[in-house]
Amino acid sequence: MPFSAYVDSYPITAYIVGHLGLSVSDFCRRYEFDPMIVKGWQTANRSVFSLPADFVECLAIASDKTADQVRCILRLLETQHFAYLATSLEWNITPFQLAPPVSSQTPQREEA
Repeated sequence: MPFSAYVDSYPITAYIVGHLGLSVSDFCRRYEFDPMIVKGWQTANRSVFSLPADFVECLAIASDKTADQVRCILRLLETQHFAYLATSLEWNITPFQLAPPVSSQTPQREEA
């Protein structure tokens, strides 16, 4: 799905609207998720790496894809989303602030 500045660029919203043709509210109602929690993920700019497995499974069921395929698409949408935020003056986010998710960083050992 090509990125459009006229649509919310947050990956979950872009996936639900662009791939499923539903509003986030309709998706949440259909799969019994609290829309305020999903909205909270967007407000906090939560990474797709940290989404609950049951949420990703419902996205997969709704789109007739595997959970791995959905995760791959979400990661692509997330990359586009952060690229958009990095160039958006209203967000004023620098590439330095777009650190990779904690789960993908290698742990550092403390030396005594």
